[in-house]
Amino acid sequence: MHMPADKNNLSQEPLDPGRQALADALQVSFRLLTGVMVLLAVAYLASGLFIVQEHERAYVLVLGRISGVGAERVKEPGLHWTWPKPVAEIVRVPAARIQHMDIDTHWYEQLPGHEWDPEFGRSVRESLRPLQDGYLLTGDANIVHTRWGLRYTIRDPEAYIFRVREAEQILHKELDRAALSVAQRWPVDRALRTDIEMFRHTVDQELRTRLHTLELGLEVHRLDLLAVTPPLQVAEAFEAVIEAEQDRSRSISSARAYAARVANETQGDTARVQAEASAERQRVVSEAEADADFFTSVLAAFQAQPEVLTQTLWQDRIRDVLARVDRKQILHERAEGQRELRLQLSPPRE
Repeated sequence: MHMPADKNNLSQEPLDPGRQALADALQVSFRLLTGVMVLLAVAYLASGLFIVQEHERAYVLVLGRISGVGAERVKEPGLHWTWPKPVAEIVRVPAARIQHMDIDTHWYEQLPGHEWDPEFGRSVRESLRPLQDGYLLTGDANIVHTRWGLRYTIRDPEAYIFRVREAEQILHKELDRAALSVAQRWPVDRALRTDIEMFRHTVDQELRTRLHTLELGLEVHRLDLLAVTPPLQVAEAFEAVIEAEQDRSRSISSARAYAARVANETQGDTARVQAEASAERQRVVSEAEADADFFTSVLAAFQAQPEVLTQTLWQDRIRDVLARVDRKQILHERAEGQRELRLQLSPPRE
């Protein structure tokens, strides 16, 4: 009677060489596939590593939503990890870098083939074309062309990226609006020549106020007025007015300087004359007081002994006169019982 073979014995039976080679190949392939899948999984997870640069801030969107809570929502500069795509997405924002925007909405259009003005370095056409040339209308119904340079940073990256669409275009339009709003309140002379810095500052302040209201997440660092000019078709007339005003200012300054110099000289002469007059007055008063004192003393002596004082004064005067000459002769003559003294003096010494 034939009995069935034991299954364990069947499994332990050696395979033929072909089947054994196929089994070995399948086993090696399975191991290789497992290794590749592990490497792919590691590479996939490693691809979630990312670096946020120094001037950047980053957000991680997991299934379309911002990952993290509170301060963890913003990824600061450094190395970070998240689930790779398509599970997560990294949004980078240049938050710490100052960005620059040039605005020439209110500048004229430069076209080739027109006369070139060497003074202004611009092409000049016969007339202004409102639909193509940009300009600002001032409060006194004049026209000026302006170019602006704006420097700004992203203060609130989340608002800049997720709350507002096309924030830079809005910023551009708000600057245009601020310039138009301020220009319509200013006369052309102040905006163009006499108060340019205040004009720039007023536009800057109005733009900052508007951005704070809109909450775009942007912060203005500085607004520069790169250029301001009248319409080139009338620039020569404006230059003539400026030169005339400059000549007027120079003439006024020269006249004021001359007036100040003459006033100073007059004040100096007046002070000198007053000082000399005061000194002369003091001298005359002193001499008069001395003469008065001398006369008072002599009067008392004369009243006491008139003859003696007369002889004394006469002798003093003779001595004074004789002291002033080099040669002198004294002649005595008598005339009818009277004694006469005659002096012959030499010319006075030079």
